Amino acid sequence: MIPLAVIGVVTVLVLFGGLAWVLWPKDVPNSAAGGAAHTTAATNTPGTTTTAPSTTSPTTTRAANFPAGAAACPGGQAAGSYKESATSGGKTSCEFAEAVLIAYGNSGAAGTSRTVSARSPVTGKEYTMACKAASGIVTCTGGDNAVVYLR
Repeated sequence: MIPLAVIGVVTVLVLFGGLAWVLWPKDVPNSAAGGAAHTTAATNTPGTTTTAPSTTSPTTTRAANFPAGAAACPGGQAAGSYKESATSGGKTSCEFAEAVLIAYGNSGAAGTSRTVSARSPVTGKEYTMACKAASGIVTCTGGDNAVVYLR
């Protein structure tokens, strides 16, 4: 038979554990949950400083949508910060759109307008594309009336 004192101690521990679990804050970020901890310094008096820990949570940004009527291409190779391409009008192949994505993504700073050259795997020809960035989408036009979108 289990002594009454042991049952009492176990009951108290279970109650405190349950209470702690219910009352413990669930939305406090920490480094294990993806937050990045760092220290900030505040000056009190000349020659002395104190530090207090602070945390920041990671932010998630959602990619801009391709324009209406654009046909997203199946996943391909990422280049720079660009991971997706789309075509418009049905004449441009996804293979060429991926070539434009690689040419643009590897040729300069993200989000800047520039001209790139890309070879079409379908025609075997090299085409010049004028790319303009706006609102998170890069629109490249040129070649044989091709339109390619990147994000």
